[in-house]
Amino acid sequence: MSGIGRLDRGLSGISTWHVGDETHLPTKSRLSPAFNKVERPLADILKPPSLDERLPGLLIPEWLTPDLLEPAVMSATREEVARHMRAMGAGSTDGRDGADPVLGEAAAVLEQDIQLDDEVRTALAALLRG
Repeated sequence: MSGIGRLDRGLSGISTWHVGDETHLPTKSRLSPAFNKVERPLADILKPPSLDERLPGLLIPEWLTPDLLEPAVMSATREEVARHMRAMGAGSTDGRDGADPVLGEAAAVLEQDIQLDDEVRTALAALLRG
């Protein structure tokens, strides 16, 4: 006998085929995820920015006010923060009554910085006067 089977074998299978015999995908399934098209230039996709290029953007917050970097505004801000820290650090040394000795020490460091800032401004003014 050869390797070829009976030729009418498939015909009987086709004649007894019913629609219910076919395997269908489930009709009720969760929705497929939506495709969110994001347009980016091809250069951004092929050559993403390196860490050196991204680092300045990560270190400098977007909400930073550029005026804070001016010396007069920075000095005033430093004095106000030191005053608030001194007020919050004042009180008992055991940490009761909402007092925090660490804030008092931080205020002392800020006050030293304020004093050094005043000395630098005085020396700069003397230097500019000649």
